Amino acid sequence: MIRVLSFVLVAIGLLGGAEKAAAAARNVVDRETLKNFVLEAKSLLESAQDEAARTAILESFRTDEEWRHGPIYIFIVDLDGTNFFHATTPSREGVNNINQEDSNGVKIVQQAIVVVQAGGGFVEYLWDNPAIEGEDESPKVSYVAPIEIDGTSYYIGAGLYPTAEQTNVMPISWGSLKGQV
Repeated sequence: MIRVLSFVLVAIGLLGGAEKAAAAARNVVDRETLKNFVLEAKSLLESAQDEAARTAILESFRTDEEWRHGPIYIFIVDLDGTNFFHATTPSREGVNNINQEDSNGVKIVQQAIVVVQAGGGFVEYLWDNPAIEGEDESPKVSYVAPIEIDGTSYYIGAGLYPTAEQTNVMPISWGSLKGQV
């Protein structure tokens, strides 16, 4: 009986560790791992049974290195453009950024909302990269997905600074993007 219980506890520990490692922020290196990271965060948040559990999950997004590593972190925005949660900058919470633009005039939040209303996907724009000293903005790609919390519609997302081969930010026509939103 003790052997069986020990085996079950070890197996549960190994499975839990494997799931956590797969979603770890430090493992986000491309679009696929970014998407998986966001969808895992969404699933975890949707599994919260009550407000206390949801608050604990959000706190883990803010403090646990599995969910926050370098420039990889979770953010949640409601569909009017107001930040509900920002893992690295809590002062952004409650702030409406519906008209926020990058240096090329791409309305980032509006573009994310369009993508989420279509079921979720990738949004590309320029953003300050904290890893590059003195550079204004770098190409960034975020994955955003719809999520409902207490009857309110939001999008949950995370972003990464891809290599030049992983993004279409630089060669696309910014004029056409500006007109879409």
